Amino acid sequence: MSSQPLASRPLLTVDGLVKRFGSGNRTHTAVDKVSFELRAGEVLGLVGESGSGKSTTVRCLMGLERPDAGTLDYDGINLRRLTYAQQRRFRSEVQMVFQDPYSSLNPRMTIGRIVAEPLRVNTKLSSSARRDRVVEMLELVGLGAEHLDRYPRSFSGGQRQRIAIARALVSGPRVLVCDEPVSALDVSVQAQVLNLLKDMQEKLSLSVLFIAHDLAVVRYLCDRLVILQNGVAVEQGSRDEVYGDPQHPYTRALLEAVPRADPAGERMRRQSRLELIETRTA
Repeated sequence: MSSQPLASRPLLTVDGLVKRFGSGNRTHTAVDKVSFELRAGEVLGLVGESGSGKSTTVRCLMGLERPDAGTLDYDGINLRRLTYAQQRRFRSEVQMVFQDPYSSLNPRMTIGRIVAEPLRVNTKLSSSARRDRVVEMLELVGLGAEHLDRYPRSFSGGQRQRIAIARALVSGPRVLVCDEPVSALDVSVQAQVLNLLKDMQEKLSLSVLFIAHDLAVVRYLCDRLVILQNGVAVEQGSRDEVYGDPQHPYTRALLEAVPRADPAGERMRRQSRLELIETRTA
């Protein structure tokens, strides 16, 4: 968890966000009046099962989907009415790490070109300055200059996600949006990438919006949590509040689903749940 003091003014605000899919009488509300704030220097977890509206919320935030209602604000900028200059600023200061490191990197581009792309688009740095910055970022995530001319196929899943993180950080963003960044990785690699993200957040004083369904991962990384169920934010609070005293039944169910390192206790817990279900259905 970040040791940075949290600013009173939110850096990112989502207020009453609504997103529907379909038309006429056949519409599905994927996100229903979701509201939350991301403060400077904190890690906010957006948590829920598949279909809860996490990724749709992020896609609306990043401009990949058009919201039906609600306010999206970044540091005083209305994200639904961006000027060209504001859009360039937002794209530079808010970067994203996607879920699948295999599909998020262009297989036809070298690692050097991939990581340098945000600099080419958003800055006026010379080619040599861009190269120096790319090498700096690769070294920061545990790679190096020797990897510049290689292609994504030469790397493991964990290494590819490190490259994706380097690409996201190379332009010096203030906010990092991570959409399930470790769910496609092996468990042993997940810990390495999570440690890297935590280290980068602290070193660079980043604000992080971390989307996940795994509450064990979220507990390790996040300062505060927003719990989504069927597109609705059913609970919000600090990490200690949500884990220590969950208020909503859905939050309690998610916590109950987290595997425990106590096989005997886990068997007793499952047996108790089974007996309770049998009692209710008898």
